[in-house]
Amino acid sequence: MTQSTLNRFAILMLLTVIFSSCKYEQIELPDELPQNVSFQTELIPIFNQSCNAIGCHNVNGIWPDLSEGNAFEAITTGGQLDLDTPENSKLYMRMIDLQSPMPLSGILSKTQTDKVLVWIREGANNN
Repeated sequence: MTQSTLNRFAILMLLTVIFSSCKYEQIELPDELPQNVSFQTELIPIFNQSCNAIGCHNVNGIWPDLSEGNAFEAITTGGQLDLDTPENSKLYMRMIDLQSPMPLSGILSKTQTDKVLVWIREGANNN
């Protein structure tokens, strides 16, 4: 082997050691999901705060009507839920859509969207 070849080999080995030592395992902690989510006491406040403001998802606004007296029926009979695959429910998907989130202000927290998802997983009860 020539000196040039040995130098290239040494540099290659050094780079291999440097880059292989930079590997790390990313540990993701599981999210604490809520349990026994109540439609009336936990989801209606989210809708009141973020969704059924004037001109949005209210009685005379954009469908689905998420006002307190109409939200459950609008969601459960309007094709907004997929009880077999809750993550694919239109209601949930629209809330986590990063390109065109609902509400338009995008103010829903992960905690709020998790409540919606868990509520659907638990059977979307009017509780």
